[in-house]
Amino acid sequence: MTRRWSLAGRLTSSLILGLAALWFAAAVASMLVARHELNEAFDGALQETAQRLLPLAIHDLRERGEGREVEHDEIEEHDEYLVYQLRDATGRILLRSHDAPSEPFPMALRRGFAEAGGWRSYTEAGVRGRLFFQVAEPLEHRDEVLGEILLWLTAPLGLLVPLAGLIVVMVVRRGLAPMAAVREAIRERGSTDLNPIPYSGLPAELAPIVDDVNRLMARLSKALESERSFAANSAHELRTPVAAALAQLSRLSVELRGTPAADRVDRIGAVLRDLGRTVEKLLQLSRAEAGIALRRDPVDLVQVADLLVEEFQRSTVHGDRLRLLVETDADMIVRGDVDVLGIALRNLIENALVHGPADAPVDVVVAADGAIHVINDGPVVPADHLGTLTGRFERGAARASGSGLGLAIVDTIARQMGGSLRLLSPAGGRASGFEAVLRLPLDR
Repeated sequence: MTRRWSLAGRLTSSLILGLAALWFAAAVASMLVARHELNEAFDGALQETAQRLLPLAIHDLRERGEGREVEHDEIEEHDEYLVYQLRDATGRILLRSHDAPSEPFPMALRRGFAEAGGWRSYTEAGVRGRLFFQVAEPLEHRDEVLGEILLWLTAPLGLLVPLAGLIVVMVVRRGLAPMAAVREAIRERGSTDLNPIPYSGLPAELAPIVDDVNRLMARLSKALESERSFAANSAHELRTPVAAALAQLSRLSVELRGTPAADRVDRIGAVLRDLGRTVEKLLQLSRAEAGIALRRDPVDLVQVADLLVEEFQRSTVHGDRLRLLVETDADMIVRGDVDVLGIALRNLIENALVHGPADAPVDVVVAADGAIHVINDGPVVPADHLGTLTGRFERGAARASGSGLGLAIVDTIARQMGGSLRLLSPAGGRASGFEAVLRLPLDR
């Protein structure tokens, strides 16, 4: 399955990387500008130093005696970024600074700037071209200065990128908050709530999307209403002719009793009774999907379960197969509609009685956590088929009669009441059987 990409994540990473790239580009551009300016400043210093010191060096040379290299007086050693040599036309060193090399500079004795051997120098001529004063600077000094500038321009990235990332995350999250609100509003919509999503507080970019969604929900609402109306009206209209046909068939059965046609009449009656039950289920499903479970009145789970079990136990068909077990003495109050809850439990019990073995008991357990367990015996339902049983007209592998709508009705009611329906096979703690767990939130 392809992992979906995140708009917020992509915006955040793009902005952070973009800011870091822009900062680094600005640092490199600043370094290049600084390099140009530093070269101009350092070259100006070389030239100014050479022009200022040349007369002094000539004067000092004459005072000490021309024609030999002058020894320096003892001075405190220190690093010099600018060093100089005074040389004659033959290249012999006549005077030099204490940190200057004892060998002549590799640059030619020619006025102007030159680079050679890791030095950049400026040469000034004097005494009608007989003396040359060279002031030089190591090129590594300039590289060191440029490196420090670049370091201090890029070092703040280590602090600024995380800080910028935090700010970007907050800004992106806040900017996308309206999208999250629209998504939540859409998620809360369902077949029972297709009201338009409000426009208030939405940015201009989201308004057309919300408008399209609202139009889509309006069309969907009309289609669902038409479907529900058709199902309800059809089921309602079918109840009367089915009941009339059963009545006529009952009279015909009495008249044909003892004849070969009596068995055929009984089979027709069974089919009509199944049809009547299906019509009733369709009416229940239509009511459930219309939102009848959205009421929030206090309902006692134990009382509803007790009444239904007692009603089924009075039936001559099912007799004493039903057993009720209440695991707590506390009040089990849920918010809903008593009739709707009765419809849900009735369907679960009917499903268990119809699809379980005729001589096996059916347990109705009211648990302390607000869940109602309806458990019947029978073969294990395959796991791949278990998840489909809440669909419409889905039947298990059993050959018992049924409309295939009971679990779909219970699932719809459970979701509207804020609960859930869970199906298990085998039943909990057993090697076989089927268990339906209707879990509803208790009103504490």
